[in-house]
Amino acid sequence: MKNIRLLGGIGVLLAILSVIPGIGVILGLAGLVLVFVAINELYKTTKNKKIYDNFLVSFILGIVGAVLGGLIFIGTTFGRIFRGEIYYGYIEPFRRYPNFNFGLRRHPFHVFEGPLDNFRLGNINIGIIIALVVFALILYGILVARSYYLKKCYDEIEKETGVEYFKTAGNLMFIGSILSIVLIGLLVYFIGYIFEVIAFFSLPDKLEVNAQESPPPLP
Repeated sequence: MKNIRLLGGIGVLLAILSVIPGIGVILGLAGLVLVFVAINELYKTTKNKKIYDNFLVSFILGIVGAVLGGLIFIGTTFGRIFRGEIYYGYIEPFRRYPNFNFGLRRHPFHVFEGPLDNFRLGNINIGIIIALVVFALILYGILVARSYYLKKCYDEIEKETGVEYFKTAGNLMFIGSILSIVLIGLLVYFIGYIFEVIAFFSLPDKLEVNAQESPPPLP
C-alpha cells in the first residue's frame, strides 16, 4: 500500500504538470503511466476487478483524447503553413482578408486552397471552423466518458479502502468534465485533481480485507 500511495500521488502530480508547454506532455504521460501502475497494484490487493476494468477504459480514452488533440494541433499548424498564414517564422493573421492583399506577397504553398477557401469570416476559412468544432465536440465526449469511468473506478476504491477523497475526486472530475464547455468546469476539474492527490496520499499503510465468517460446524 505504501508503494501504491507513492506511485499514485506522484503520478497525479505529474499529470497536473501536463499544462506546462513543451515538457508538460512528457510529464503528463509519465504521470498517467504511474497512476495506471498504482491502480493495477490496488486491484491485485483488493481483488476487485471493477477497479481495473473501469480505469482501463478511462486510461484508453485518455490516450485516444491525447492523440486526437495532438493530431488537431499538428494538422492546424501545417494547414496554416500551406495557406500561407505562417512564414518566415511569424504569423500574419490579417494578411488575407477578402479582396485585399495589403501589398504582401503570397506564400508559395498558396496553390493548395480547398473548395471552401472563398467562404470566409475575416481571414478564417469556414471549413476549418467546422472541422475544429466537430473535433472539439469529439474531444468533449471523450473527456466526459473518460471522467465517468474514472468516477466508477474511484467509487469502487472508496468502498475497498474507506478513503472518501476518492469518491469526491471522481465526482468533481465528472462534473467538471460536463461543465468544461465553460470556464467554471475547468476549475472544478482542477479541484478534482487536487482531491485525487489527497486521496492517494491518504491511503492506509495496510488494507484490511473483510473476510466472511465461517459458519459454525454442524453438531
